[in-house]
Amino acid sequence: MIVHRQPFIIHQFDKLSSTNDVLKKMANQPEFTCVVADEQSAGRGRRERQWHSSPGDGLYLSVLLLPEATKKLSLLSLLAAVSVAETLIERNVSGVDIKWPNDVLVNGRKLCGILIESVSTGANAPRIIAGIGVNLNHASFPAELRATATSLKIETGSAVMVDEFRDQLLQKLLVWYGRWKRGEEKMISDRWQQLSSYALGQQVNVTLDAETITGETAGLTEDGALKLRLADGNLRTILAGEVTRLRKDET
Repeated sequence: MIVHRQPFIIHQFDKLSSTNDVLKKMANQPEFTCVVADEQSAGRGRRERQWHSSPGDGLYLSVLLLPEATKKLSLLSLLAAVSVAETLIERNVSGVDIKWPNDVLVNGRKLCGILIESVSTGANAPRIIAGIGVNLNHASFPAELRATATSLKIETGSAVMVDEFRDQLLQKLLVWYGRWKRGEEKMISDRWQQLSSYALGQQVNVTLDAETITGETAGLTEDGALKLRLADGNLRTILAGEVTRLRKDET
C-alpha cells in the first residue's frame, strides 16, 4: 500500500526483513520516499545490534534523503533524534532524553533507535537512508531487553496510533532537515544539547572498537562529535562509540 503525506511517499508493508534494506533497493526513487513495516524480521540498529520489532507494536520507518552537500552529514543522525524527542515532548511525554549520538530515552530506558546509512548509486549527490525505530505499543520485551528498553504504552499507560505518530514525526523531521539544508547546523547541535542530559558534565565510559575510555562530557563539536574531557584535562573528540553513564560509585 502507498500513502501520500506531502512531500512523503510512504510504502507500507505488513512484514519485511528490514525497512532500511528494502529502501536501499529503492534508492533511485524521489527524495522523501519512505518504507514502513508493521513487523521486521531482521531489524537492526547501530553496531549491527538487532532491533526488537514485534508486529504492530512499533514504528519501523526508513526515509530517503538526498542532501545536496556532503559536509556535516553526521548531523543528520542528531537531527533525527531531535525530531523524535520533540515529537514525544509535544505528546506530553515526560523524562525524554537523548544519549549520544541518537538513542532517544524515556526515564532512562531506550525508546527509539536510529540508523543512518549511505547508499552508493553512482550519482554525485549522496543518498542517505534514515532508519528510525520507535517502541510505541509494546507491553513487554524479551528478557535481555527488559532492564534497558521501554515503550510509550509502558510509560504512559495508553496505546498509540502508529500512523498518527508516524505523520507527526515526519513533519518534525522535515522541519529539522530543512534547517540542516539551509546551513543552520548550530541550531541542530544546540537543540540536541538542550534535550540531552548527556551533553555536559556527565561521567561516562565510551566503548570504541579497540578500547574503552572514561571522561566527562564537554558538549559537541560543530560536526556533532562528542567532546570528552579526560582525567588529565585533555579533550578527546569521539566520532563513533557507545556511551554509558557511570554511577556515582563508579566515578
